[in-house]
Amino acid sequence: MKKISLLFLAIGSLCMSSCLSDLDNYEAPNGGIRGKILDIETNEPIPLPVQGSTGVIINLFEQNTSATQSVDFYAKMDGTYENSKVFNCEYKIVVNGPFVSPCEDFVAINGQTTFDLKAMPYARITAEPKLTGKKIEISYEVTPTSQDFEVSEVYGYWNFAPGVDGSNANYAVKQTVSETKGTISFDLANDEVYKNNLYKIQSNGNKIYLRIGAKTEGIINYSTISEVVVK
Repeated sequence: MKKISLLFLAIGSLCMSSCLSDLDNYEAPNGGIRGKILDIETNEPIPLPVQGSTGVIINLFEQNTSATQSVDFYAKMDGTYENSKVFNCEYKIVVNGPFVSPCEDFVAINGQTTFDLKAMPYARITAEPKLTGKKIEISYEVTPTSQDFEVSEVYGYWNFAPGVDGSNANYAVKQTVSETKGTISFDLANDEVYKNNLYKIQSNGNKIYLRIGAKTEGIINYSTISEVVVK
């Protein structure tokens, strides 16, 4: 009986070694892709939501192969994207973001490949913060990309972490206004959220992060993120 058990153990070990060998024989991804999602008119990167549940997903669909699953990954807040582990192949690339129409194109990946995309946001937003003591004023302007587009709400956010957008997890304080041009103010000296999170802010060099968002035709576009140091 002991000999039979040892025989089965040996056979099992050989099978496992064979399976592991087969797994090891799969080729690793030999390419990658990076680039920017550019405003089709200004040629500037389009600011995007934080990577995560509200983020913008890049979909890569292999062309002329039997693959049925897309390669999916998040674009970054600054309008760039990168995936350094993709197989060399021809792909259809699709980005469903805060754009007037789907952002898509075809790309041949061969090694580490740079490929920029073009899209049209619903609105362009400028934001300029000014810090006086512990009071922050953000001068902003929202410009729809079509005269037919209606801006329904404008948001001002601050956060103690670098990621800022309209998700509840990605802002500390949010203000909502209706004007497409104006100033949004945060009085941090009287802000209980600021006071309660002061230890986090101080541990990060007294930095807080600011952003403006605007809902246009039901879609939110963002400004770039500004960093200020509060003494």
